[in-house]
Amino acid sequence: MIEWEKYTWIEIKEKLKKIKAVILPVGSIEQHGPHLPLACDTLGAIKLSIAVAERLEEHVLILPPIYFGVSEHHMDFPGTITLSPETLISLVYDIANSLHRHSVGKMIIINGHGGNISPLSIAIRKIKSEIGIDVALVNPWELIKDVISKTIESDVWGHACEFETSLAFVEMPELIRREKIRDPKIKEPAPYTAIWGENRVVTPWRTIEFTDTGSIGYPTRASKEKGEKLWNAMVDRVSEFIKGFIKI
Repeated sequence: MIEWEKYTWIEIKEKLKKIKAVILPVGSIEQHGPHLPLACDTLGAIKLSIAVAERLEEHVLILPPIYFGVSEHHMDFPGTITLSPETLISLVYDIANSLHRHSVGKMIIINGHGGNISPLSIAIRKIKSEIGIDVALVNPWELIKDVISKTIESDVWGHACEFETSLAFVEMPELIRREKIRDPKIKEPAPYTAIWGENRVVTPWRTIEFTDTGSIGYPTRASKEKGEKLWNAMVDRVSEFIKGFIKI
């Protein structure tokens, strides 16, 4: 077993003597256009965590996932549930503190949601400096930018788009509403404010400012073949990172 919560306290006591790290999947519950489920980010983070943990055999355990994330920018769409940044920081910090008290020395956060990056970045700094656990934040798409550029055709992408929908064909094909896949009307942003641009200023944007469907990008261009290339690259590179991080 690789899931922390399936052990008894006696079993986990022995397991903790052998593992080198734990993985914490973090996602969100938020709109993903008309065609993807609200839990898309969390389900993807869980599936990736499992795939990586299976490669690492007995060296890691997966913690119960955090299903909710920082999603205020999607709250104009029904179904979205958001945490405040402070709540997510505190939640991850408290989990790390509990792990430290059980002598866990390393934690890897596998994050499935872009809105979590800022609060999780703050959380890992606090955890490192105040608790003393070695901790890393993995945003998987940031490890495969070269693969994305070779695979994705769209210039505009970022949410429930060609990229995310292609991955969903691999991660959760049974949950895709295929008949509802359609491209949004992308609204022209002010100069340097497009979230998909390489050169941009940071603004407190809301999804509704860019799109009418909730998708930021063109999901009709997605395919299982593209998804497999992206998925395999993510599993390979996240596994490679963790092996180096835990020194196996």
